[in-house]
Amino acid sequence: MSPPAGYSTEWSAPPTPPAGLAALGEPLAAPDTVGFVHVARGDDPARRYLTRAAEPQQAAAIVCLPTDAGDLEAIYCVSTADRDAAAADFLTDSADPSAAEADHAIERSVATRDPQTPPGSHAVSVLADRRGTAAGSGTLRVPSQLPHDAAVRLQDAGYKLASTTAVADARASKTDAERDCLRAVQRGAAHGMAHASDILAESTTDDGIVRVDGDPLSAQQLERETAATLAGVGITPETVRVRAGDTAPTDPLPADEGIIIHLVPRGPHGYHGHLTRTVVVDSDGGWDRRAFIAANAAQTAARRHCEVGGNVGTVAAEATAELTAYGFSPRANPDDADDTATDDADDTATDDAGGWATVHGVGLTAHEAPSPADDGMLQAGSVLAVETGVVDPDQGRIRLGSLVEVTADGGERLVDAPVSLTP
Repeated sequence: MSPPAGYSTEWSAPPTPPAGLAALGEPLAAPDTVGFVHVARGDDPARRYLTRAAEPQQAAAIVCLPTDAGDLEAIYCVSTADRDAAAADFLTDSADPSAAEADHAIERSVATRDPQTPPGSHAVSVLADRRGTAAGSGTLRVPSQLPHDAAVRLQDAGYKLASTTAVADARASKTDAERDCLRAVQRGAAHGMAHASDILAESTTDDGIVRVDGDPLSAQQLERETAATLAGVGITPETVRVRAGDTAPTDPLPADEGIIIHLVPRGPHGYHGHLTRTVVVDSDGGWDRRAFIAANAAQTAARRHCEVGGNVGTVAAEATAELTAYGFSPRANPDDADDTATDDADDTATDDAGGWATVHGVGLTAHEAPSPADDGMLQAGSVLAVETGVVDPDQGRIRLGSLVEVTADGGERLVDAPVSLTP
């Protein structure tokens, strides 16, 4: 099935972004600071940001030390089972030309431990090895979510701990290489969305339901088809949700109600896409059309207010104001409509009518800074998921969402995927 005109389905994995170790320069320059330690379990996004390495089998630690020459030494501490994979990602120079400039003063190495050794103890040993007689003195900068056992081991070794938000702050703005990864996975999401739209476009309707080859089409079936399309181009379909009104996932999709398709896939380098569309197979052009136009206008208003130095709350408020201008008052409980927190396109939990908008950062996680949970400040290079929608318990639901890059000239969609009420 051919995709709609106006965008490319070409998808390829971009080069791995350089490790974000340069973000540690400022905290390591603080008075009395002797190093930085991060301990991660599982696929921790901060660990991946600092090492560009895929998820290790066991917990890992990152130890960074300033050198006498004012440079930086970074040691990736892993179990022996993870050494080869860690070295391949952490020690290999990035293909990104900017990485040479960013990393020229960073000396990287991999240190291994027995799998039974706690990563906190491993970090203490590496610090003792590198610092010699100075071991156990001074202040270590650590993230606020450092595991308790690791913190205790570092403090028992004699170090003072001081938290730093440097890594989280740096991740709020994406480098060129990171935006390439986000753009690539978003193109893949657009490809998956086009496939779902094609299926609906080629469907027929009978007795008010959608049919394909004469058989009823359910949300669950459309999810499986879309997920397979994403997987087929090398993208992990972490979230693929299809919902239509009060219809159960296994029931036939209604022909005259909005079918919400919500995709949050993940690319091979860990970066996420975010794409939401609503289509009506057999629309009467009434409430559906008016709500769709309003939601799309709210998307435009949001992009117009994605200004450097602005705030995600302001962007969401301006989008909501645009919905109000189209006659859709703000929902009394907008959090009920903001199901992006669970990446689930089912907002049937409330009968509250009205419009809503949500804005948050996207990157190595589907929800990250800038967000309403922090100061939400927009920087050049920030990438945001912008969702707008209208809900009416008697009429239906319309929802649109895209990835938007913050630039000096305002917000721009990372991928110009088609937006249409009809499939």
